[in-house]
Amino acid sequence: MKIIFLDIDGVLNCKRTPNPRKFPFVVDPILLRRFRQLLEKTGAQVVLSSNWRFDPAGLFSAEHYGIPFIASAPDLEGQPRCNAILEWLRCHPDVERFIVIDDEDDELDALPLFQPLRSTGLTDEIVEAAADYLNGKTDKDMRRNKLVRIFQDLSALVIGHKG
Repeated sequence: MKIIFLDIDGVLNCKRTPNPRKFPFVVDPILLRRFRQLLEKTGAQVVLSSNWRFDPAGLFSAEHYGIPFIASAPDLEGQPRCNAILEWLRCHPDVERFIVIDDEDDELDALPLFQPLRSTGLTDEIVEAAADYLNGKTDKDMRRNKLVRIFQDLSALVIGHKG
């Protein structure tokens, strides 16, 4: 089984996503279409690792927008997202290959991370690289460089992240 651990904010929505009423849980239809292409290319299944999984309105919105997910990573309060992903994997030994798509790195350094920018969300380039990874054509992920990630982590601490 192939799994994509999916963050939503900064991946399936971005700063350019139309949101005239400033709703908290929105999905950009273009980015969602791009994500569905990744699923078609790989046959992967989706586990929500987004903070949307903690909020009934977030889960409702994910379902409303048609984000196809089979499960959510566990809620390990006060622990980094990495630990929730590793716990889910521990409980599902049939996973052959997996990736994490997240605009932040929340201690994800040991995992195959595909990291879009918050300003653009999921790009065609990331979709192609993620498909190649999940299909076993490469072992290369797409994380931003360490310096950019350090500044991003500092920014997330100061202004927060909706996840």
